[in-house]
Amino acid sequence: MELATMLGMPGEAMRVPGDTWRQSLTDSLRKAFALHYQRNGFYRAQCDAAGVNPTDIHGFGDLRRIPLLPVGMFKQAGAHALMTVGLPDVEMEIRSTGTGGVPSVARRDALTVTRASVGILGCYRDFFGISRGAGLFLCPSTAEVPEMGMVKVFNLLTGLLDDHRYLVRDYAFNPEEALGCLRHWENRMTRHIIGPPFIVARFMRYLELEAIPLTLDPESLIIMLGGWKQYTGRSISREEFNDRAERFLGIDRTRIRDMYGMIESNMLAIECERHRKHVPPWCYVSIRDIGDPAIELEPGKTGGIAILDALNTAYPGFLLSDDVGEVDDSACPCGRTGQTVRFRRRRQGAELGCCAVSIERYLDSRQVVAECEPAITTAPA
Repeated sequence: MELATMLGMPGEAMRVPGDTWRQSLTDSLRKAFALHYQRNGFYRAQCDAAGVNPTDIHGFGDLRRIPLLPVGMFKQAGAHALMTVGLPDVEMEIRSTGTGGVPSVARRDALTVTRASVGILGCYRDFFGISRGAGLFLCPSTAEVPEMGMVKVFNLLTGLLDDHRYLVRDYAFNPEEALGCLRHWENRMTRHIIGPPFIVARFMRYLELEAIPLTLDPESLIIMLGGWKQYTGRSISREEFNDRAERFLGIDRTRIRDMYGMIESNMLAIECERHRKHVPPWCYVSIRDIGDPAIELEPGKTGGIAILDALNTAYPGFLLSDDVGEVDDSACPCGRTGQTVRFRRRRQGAELGCCAVSIERYLDSRQVVAECEPAITTAPA
């Protein structure tokens, strides 16, 4: 199975036998590893320090040997050293401030943007089956926050809808306006609610306090991405959320779908009707020991989430995240194969590891080499 099939028909790629899935993923990741090893001096230095090169990746069990870049490196000065392509080739920048306030910047070239757009759209079609309807986006528009990754991912859904509205402006949300939009679309088209969980929960709280009856349509979906923690620090229980959505929005819990991803990767794990988040066929999720990220844990064990992404040509998509969770490679009752991932929490305390060669050290060594190189002059004729 070629990468083109994984992107163009991800639904088909997620229903192949396990052996086919493992071989296809290994082939794709081996090619991606070879590309970055050959063209990216900084990443090759990491590989050389680890004593690993593309010829060492023979089978699925060797994927754990591919060197990882901690996502914290995307927050550092000199993060351009992570790039495999030149800065003039960058088509899109996505930023996230995270909890520390320091922006993480992920740059993508044209090929990566095309691959990710095609693949994510294909997954939307497979998981949601949307080709019409109206979307109530409880988030800012891309015009307001063009570099926000969550909004970019949500915005891809607009091409599958007949109408849509963005209802968060200047970081303010008016639930009365949201209700007005849903009333306007009633009996005209299927209504979908799209946004981070805490804003959807805020809208349901408004309906509860005002005792406003509202029942969405049989084919309506709630599609979510983002944190399950409010700005006050209070976490939202998924079970409680589902109960409230059934009660205040009249929507069956099988139509409530959460997604998981991060801006540095092209992985978007989408929930099926069984509420298992499926890793797309171009990614491999590896769970690592918190104390020693060189150790890969078995499926079902809780540890640091690492993502190996075969799509990215802008920089090595082999990332050690700040998230903690598990993977499951058992067959899902929905019929899809491959991995499913479960996010538990953000990492706290001990570092998940660091690169053998830091960005600062790499850039300094290159500067020293450049300064020591003799000047080349041409004698006058």
